[in-house]
Formats: sequence, structure tokens, C-alpha cells
Amino acid sequence: MNKTLLLIIPLLFLFVGCDDEKEDTSIETTEETVVFVKTFGGGDYDGGYSVQQTTDGGYIITGFTESFGNGDFDIWLIKTDSNGDEVWNQTFGGSSYDRGYSVEQTTDGGYIITGGTESFGNGEYDVWLIKTDSQGNEEWNQTFGGSSNDYGYSVEQTTDGGYIITGNRISSGMVVGMSG
Repeated sequence: MNKTLLLIIPLLFLFVGCDDEKEDTSIETTEETVVFVKTFGGGDYDGGYSVQQTTDGGYIITGFTESFGNGDFDIWLIKTDSNGDEVWNQTFGGSSYDRGYSVEQTTDGGYIITGGTESFGNGEYDVWLIKTDSQGNEEWNQTFGGSSNDYGYSVEQTTDGGYIITGNRISSGMVVGMSG
């Protein structure tokens, strides 16, 4: 069954989500007027968890893809223009399960992504923080976590130029913030 990422942009409010039980990407809005509807994906299971409007009026989306990339699931970063048309996309990941849960445009015009990786790090699943340039090319990445499952669900750039991550910690010793 073909699963795709669906992007609907209403006039004022947008929610992108994926229901893992139903394996469908769902969009809910509080507006009745839809500006556009776009789908992204291939022949396998693809989904989106976070979307933000960018300074150029377009959108940046992160989630996961099984259709493209290196492994079972890879982090998928998609940049669109203001009409929701794809400008570029990038995947990040190894041979196991990797997902992006949050993305934000940074003050230098690049993007910061957090999520989880089973491909890299110390444990079964670790928090994965990825910094990209304005075209989605990786500048650096860092994992955080212990021997069990740790996930990063939200990331924000701080006023000192660093980043703060929130998530779920099952392992002991997880770092929940990073600066610099």
C-alpha cells in the first residue's frame, strides 16, 4: 500500500501528523478554506511529524521515509516554496530506523532537526540532532543517549546560538540541552 506525506496549508492553522497504528498521515485544520494540498512520498511508508513556515514564505517538513534513503526508515527533510511545491529534499540515516520529529529554521538560514536514530549512537534508539545549511546539506550531527531508547521530540534555537531539545528519556544520563 502506498503511504505518502500529505501537506495541507489552511489560511491560519496547520497540523501534520502520522498515526502509526493506521499507518496514514493525517492533517487536521481549524479552517474550512484550504489553500493547497500536496503529497510527497514513494511506494513505501513515508510520514511527516513537523512543519514550519520558513522566512522565504515556504515550508520545511521533517519526518521519515522508507521509500528513499539508506535504510529501513531515514529522516526526511523536505523544503517547499510558498505554494507547497518541492524545492529540494534530503535524507539522513543509516541501515536501521531513523526518524525526524522536529525541525526549525536557524538564524543562519539553515535548519536544525531532532529525532531518533537506531543507526548511530550508544543504545537501541538515541536522540539525534542534525544541523544543515540552507539547502539541507548536513553541517554536523550529534547523538545523545544511553543504552536504552531515547528520543528527541522538539528542538529550538536558543538566544545564545545553541539548541535546546526536549524528548523522552528511558536511559540514564541523557543530555536534554546543548549550547554552542
